[in-house]
Amino acid sequence: MIIEPLAGALGAEVRGVNLRSVRDWAEIDRAFLKYSVLAFRDQQIEPQDLMQIGAHFGAPCHYPFVTGLEGFPFIFEVVKEEQETFNFGGNWHSDTTYLQQPPLATLLYALETPAQGGDTLFSSSYAAYDALSEGMRALVDPLVGVNSSSLKVTGGRRKMHSTIGSMKVQGMDQADRYEAEHPVVRTHPETGRKALFVGHPETCTNFENMTVAESRPLLDYLYAHSVQPDAIYRHMWKLGDVLMWDNRCTMHYAVHDYGMQTRNMNRVTVKGTKPV
Repeated sequence: MIIEPLAGALGAEVRGVNLRSVRDWAEIDRAFLKYSVLAFRDQQIEPQDLMQIGAHFGAPCHYPFVTGLEGFPFIFEVVKEEQETFNFGGNWHSDTTYLQQPPLATLLYALETPAQGGDTLFSSSYAAYDALSEGMRALVDPLVGVNSSSLKVTGGRRKMHSTIGSMKVQGMDQADRYEAEHPVVRTHPETGRKALFVGHPETCTNFENMTVAESRPLLDYLYAHSVQPDAIYRHMWKLGDVLMWDNRCTMHYAVHDYGMQTRNMNRVTVKGTKPV
């Protein structure tokens, strides 16, 4: 097994591993905690394999509003067909922060990739917190963020997208039911490091005991601060890639720069614990 760092702040490629036949996960586990994002090239993964790989990290969790594969309800296809313009994941975010227990990890397997483009960017929330001044850390350390799946916005309220590309959508009328409050600075349960946890520019609507208008200037600053170039890894997808990332200390962004081409991934998320 060879583990090669891919960027300064996060990300590593793991070579010499067939994920379908891993017997000893110890070195991969250490790399996952150290680099936050791991890339495995040239894998041949069936849905049952993806579920078994994810099970190493913990129990799977449903992604609200999206129907999974037949026979594999915890796996769903992230698809953009040639004729579609909607880009799933096209903003900086951590996954489903409106859940009481946001995912520990996300695994994504590349079934079809565009000839060019379609990369995914990752930022280190560790690095974002470490780069704050002492005064700003003192300000944000005690703050609690209110996260809602209904996507509250200043001046009104709107639901999540009624369609998500070619994916099967369900339960959109229940979007209001998902709301959670999480610390803006969370402590990673395994590494003990602190990380900014502002999630998503729309689902994290405000700070506890503050209005949306009062919260927005600081939230906007923290979002922008979290995705500075020095703390980013850009993954250039190839067919057969498996990517796994730690949602507890990263944010990610799916780049839509491939026009009228198809991009198809299988995805599973692993249930985490309530952030502290």
